[in-house]
Amino acid sequence: MTVGRVGKEILEEADFNKFRQALIEELVRKISRGGCYGADIRQIIEETLREEEFVNFANKLAKIIEKRTNISKESSNEAACQLVEEEIADDIKGILHGQLEERKGKSKKEKEIDFMGRESKLWDETTKRFIGKKHGLKDIALILKEHRLMKITIVTGFILLIISAFLFNSIYKAIVVGLTLTIFSGDSLRIKLANVLGGLGGILIFFTSISILLQYALLEERRSMELKEMARDYLEKAKRKENFN
Repeated sequence: MTVGRVGKEILEEADFNKFRQALIEELVRKISRGGCYGADIRQIIEETLREEEFVNFANKLAKIIEKRTNISKESSNEAACQLVEEEIADDIKGILHGQLEERKGKSKKEKEIDFMGRESKLWDETTKRFIGKKHGLKDIALILKEHRLMKITIVTGFILLIISAFLFNSIYKAIVVGLTLTIFSGDSLRIKLANVLGGLGGILIFFTSISILLQYALLEERRSMELKEMARDYLEKAKRKENFN
């Protein structure tokens, strides 16, 4: 999204360019220290603007927004944070090598700020931004691809459940046995075998699912470390550039 005409004028009036580089570096420093995969970038910006180095600028920006728009004093601080985010989002995205996810979902308050900002030409329609990219099912597919035994185990579990459903002549009974290890009564070998296969299939699927969750958590942690490394690399380059100048 882009900053609107009035938004650019307000940032210029608040002398944003004097603080821009320092603000970006402090934001990246926070990511390098504790930024985790999926963190809301707006919350990190809010924390940064509350710091002593930037609080006067943030207050000045909020007052100018209140004066030049129809945004109330109570909402001007949130609008100031949003305006800063829209201005530096592309910088952060570049520093993190594109690892900045944009999503549509917003709270009622955020929607109100977004609407008032668009009406006042502070910005175009905004989005929520999070550190890292959301992968969802792709992550699960990646885990199964990297761990072939896990893939074989979960497929085997589903096959056993399907056979159990065939022997029971009931998908419901097979699922109940698989989920709860409940045994359905019956003297025939067919029913006994259905109980055994359904229970075994459920156990295989359950423990494989736990393993997938653990692997997913490790994957998230690994990605968080990669993002922190990107942030540290940027800070080191910025420091070398400053020393050179």
